Parts: sequence; structure tokens; C-alpha cells
Amino acid sequence: MAVKKYFFKNPIASVNAFLKLALLNNQHGQLAIFIALIFQVLFVFFAMSINVALVIHDKINLQNSVDLAAYYGAQKQAEILNAIAHNNYVIRQSWKLLSWRYRVIGSMGLDSHPNGVRGSANTSNSPYNPGFNPPPTVCVIYKPQMVDAPDYENLCRRRNVNIPPLPQVRVIAGFLALNHIIAANSRTLRARYRQQCVFLGAVNFWYALAIMTSFRMEQANRIQVIQALANHLSTSENGDFIDLLGGSVRTGVQKTIFKNLTFENRRSFNQGEFQVFNSLEGVPVEQWLPKIGISPTMNFTDVSAASGCRGVIRNIQQAAQTGLIESVGQSYFLNTLGGAQLLPFGRGEPPASSPMSMSLGVEKNPWYMVYYGVKAKTAPRQLFWPMGDPVVLEARAFAKPFGGRVGPWYSRRWASGDSRSSGDRVDLLVPSRTRADGLLDSPNDMTRFPNYSRYPGDNLGLGSYVGQTGITNRANWLNLRVKYSHWGRIADSITSGSAQDTLAWDNVANSAPRVRDFEIAAIAPDLFDVTYYSVEPNYSGNYLRYLSPNASAFNIPGTAPLRADLGSRTPGSTGFSVQNQMSTVRDVGFHVPQAFYFMREKSHLLTGWVPNDRVLDFQNF
Repeated sequence: MAVKKYFFKNPIASVNAFLKLALLNNQHGQLAIFIALIFQVLFVFFAMSINVALVIHDKINLQNSVDLAAYYGAQKQAEILNAIAHNNYVIRQSWKLLSWRYRVIGSMGLDSHPNGVRGSANTSNSPYNPGFNPPPTVCVIYKPQMVDAPDYENLCRRRNVNIPPLPQVRVIAGFLALNHIIAANSRTLRARYRQQCVFLGAVNFWYALAIMTSFRMEQANRIQVIQALANHLSTSENGDFIDLLGGSVRTGVQKTIFKNLTFENRRSFNQGEFQVFNSLEGVPVEQWLPKIGISPTMNFTDVSAASGCRGVIRNIQQAAQTGLIESVGQSYFLNTLGGAQLLPFGRGEPPASSPMSMSLGVEKNPWYMVYYGVKAKTAPRQLFWPMGDPVVLEARAFAKPFGGRVGPWYSRRWASGDSRSSGDRVDLLVPSRTRADGLLDSPNDMTRFPNYSRYPGDNLGLGSYVGQTGITNRANWLNLRVKYSHWGRIADSITSGSAQDTLAWDNVANSAPRVRDFEIAAIAPDLFDVTYYSVEPNYSGNYLRYLSPNASAFNIPGTAPLRADLGSRTPGSTGFSVQNQMSTVRDVGFHVPQAFYFMREKSHLLTGWVPNDRVLDFQNF
């Protein structure tokens, strides 16, 4: 009763006392205090974990983006190197064309070959001959067109032209008019005979100089393009250069990085550090891509008509320097054939630094590595790091351009520190290499007379009977021999100006003569080519059409307009390619397989194994 009385007398005090007693007896809420204290610590660890994960994510993202950017820069290097490599291969094709014109067409007038009858249908079992000894001599007038003569007339049936003079008919019975007529006809025939002999020497000299000049001009054009593209890589500034499409590589690299970055990396990228590096920058072209200088020569048959028709073997350089051809023939050579423009090219080699000094292209120095580097920094602000300095991320990447090769070294070894390859030649049949000053160590080397290997290790080339007759059969030989004079068409590559085409062309009919297909057969890719060169099956379509509009950006000289593959009539044409060369030869069936080791399908090419024709069109990607 006392409690109740107290409760009713002071209820508030009674409730407070009751609650205190209840709290002292309740233990269920003590963890709440611990959780309240540790939650802040747990949150810090949680935020730190999230931040670390985001930093790692941003770091990986930045590295991946920089890797892609380095691949992009290396790809742009590869595109220019591929254009260099293909032009280098075209020089090889031009050399093959010169060799074929010299050794095959230049001696087609012969009735017999040193190892058999020319034009024999059966070439598979014919013996090989390591070459002409003495070297071949140009004598091409098997169908003269500059004078009135029958188609079958041929003063080059034998290597040594030596025909006795025609007898002089004297007038014995002067009172008979018939005797005077016979004597006059005799004098006419003797004059015509002498003219034919003298003209033969002039035409032979013209043909030899013309095909040599044609090669000189073609390789000069390709060398200038190669050196301009290479110099563009060497003179880049801050790793930046222009790609084949005319764009800045540095800008492309920057866009590649930016496009692949996360939001936070992207937000801080423009304020971060960004650098690119081109390994060829500042390296002179002659150090990493030296020229393979050569000084080829030829012999031709000059003819003296002083006593009959006697052939004299002369060298084109000596004849050009001293004017050793017959005086009447020299006048015909200069005034009728237009040989005056050829003489300067035949009198000697210009300085080695001149593009007109003849070469077999360039070789890549392996001690100068080609690669592209990219470095970038970002400072992303993470979710749970709103204040203070952000974490600075840095990534670097280096990539080498993937692709084929510029071409074979001239020799098989390249010692460290050397400026050129050394040792045995890769192609056993190409001429001796000139020194840096353009001089030859062995001016009497027999390999100065144009020839080439059809497969690795070939030491015969066009010096064998099979090589001589490997592009045709007897019917085609006879058709070419009787109905067409090849020397009458090759001047187009020298005199036409705008055509920029070194293959035979009929200017009068403005059409392709029959011999043009033979020339395409001679230059088409063989086993040696696909072993040592990166042969682009569609160079014009995949590269030239993008390079041509941007030629000025690469400082390509105006004297070296960009040329398509051999066989294209129009500068910059995209209508004819190596693939067309191969199909032309395959379709007409010119090649004897055991003679030229001809590649029949573009899939045999290192760069042409993918069925899609546009797979190398880099603008499509």
C-alpha cells in the first residue's frame, strides 16, 4: 500500500525510477555502440578498396590505350615502308627487263645459240651454259625498218658478222646499153649493201644505249620516290610525320589514346603529358637505307663497211666517249635515230649521290631498328578522393611495324657498325657493287653484263639455253622475229614524256605490240623474287591512289612523278598491277616452267595469300 501511495503521490519520479531500473537490467543494445565506432573505419577501408580498384582500372586502361596508339604509329611506319619495299621491287623488275632485252632480244638474230638451235620447241632436256663467253653482243637488226629491205633480211645470223664485199661489175662493151644498166645496178646494190652494214652498227649502238637508258630512268624515278619517303621518316619532328593519307601521325596517335580512355582518364588526359617517338628520326637515310650502286655495261656489234661487212665488238661506254662507230653510222645514229639524247647517259656514271647513277635499289641496315614509341600521363580523380592531389598515372609502349622486307641485302652478312652488307652476293649474277664514291673495284668483272637469278642460288640465269628460250616457243619466236622489230618501240619510254612506261609501245598505232606481252612475262614474279621481296599484288589500288594526292607532303621531286607497276600506261594509273602481270603470263602461256620458276597465283606472294582483294586497303579498316 505504501508503494501505491508513493506512486500516486509522485508519479513522475516513480516512472523515472522504474526506467532506470529497467535499463540497468537490459543488455541487448551494447553492440550498437561498437558498430557506430567501427563503421567509420570500415568505410575508410571500403573507399580505399574502391579507389585502388579504380586506379588499377584506369592504369590498365591507360596502358592499353597507349599500346594501341603505339601499334597505330608502327602501322603508319609500315605503310610507308611497304611503299618503299614495292618500289624497290620494281627496280628489280626493271633490271630483269634490261637483262632480257639485252640477252634475249639483243641476240635474237642469231640462227643458233651456243648450246643449240634457238627456238627449239623442246627445251626441257637442253644443256645449260653458264653464259656467253665472251659476253653477249647486241645485234638486233633481224627485220630492219629504217631502210628498204625484205623482212627476211638478217645480218646478225652469226656472232661475228663477216660478209665479203659484193663484186663490182665493170663495163666491158661500152657500146651496149645493157652493160651500162648492169653496172649501174651493181653500183646501187654495192651502195645499199654498204649502207645496210653501216646502219646495222648504228642501230645496235642505239638499241644498247636505249635499253640501258630506259633502265636508268626507271630506277632513277623509283630511287627518288624511295629516298623521299625514307627521308620523310628521318626528318620527322617530335615523332610526328605525315601518313600516306596525308594526316598527322601524332594527331592520329592522340585520337587513338583519347578514344579508348575511361571517363576520368579522358578528363585529365589533355592536361597530362603526351609524347611520341620515331626511332628513325634524325638518322640520315644513307645510313639506314643505303643505295646499292652498280655500273653495268654492254657490248654491241659495230660494223665496218670498208671492206665488205665486217663486225667489230665494241663497248657502249667506250663508244659513247670516243665516237668509235662508223662516221656514216654515227650520223645516222645522231640525226635519224635521235641518239644525241642518249649519249650523255652512256658516257659514264654521274656521282653516286645522283639518282641517275644506276642502282639495284636499296638495302635495309639491320642495326637501325624501326619502331614507334608513345608515352602518356593522366591524373584521374577517383570517387572517394575528392580532395588533395590525384594519383598520377604514366604508361609507355613501343611497337615495331609488322610486314615483309624492303628487299634482300646485296651481300649475305652485315657486321655491326658497317654501312653496307658484305660477303657473298645474294643474287650471284648481279653486277659488282660500286664503292661510296661510285667507283668499281673490279671494272672487268663479267657480272657487269646484265643478268639475274631466277631462284635462290641460280648461277646461270639468262646465260643458259633454257633461260634464253624460257618465255616462248618456236612459233612465237618466229612470229616475233619476222613480224616485229623490238628496237623500234622501246624509245617510247624515253621520248614520250607523259607515258612514263618502260615497256614496248607502238607510238604510231598507239597500241601494245606483241613484244610487250613477252616483256611482261620476263618481269613477272619468280621464285627469287618471292623469296627476298615483299611483292604487293595491287600496289596501285592499295597504296598509290592514296600516295599520289599527297606526293608534295613527302617532298617527292617533280622530276619523279609517281609511277604505277610496270605495264601501266598512265602515271598514277590503278589499272595494272603485279597481279595483272601474273594473270597475263598465265593466260597467254608464255612461260616454260623449268626455265623461269614463275609464280602462277597471287597466293604465292607473301603479301597476297588472303583471298580478299582489298584486304590490304588500309583505309577500309
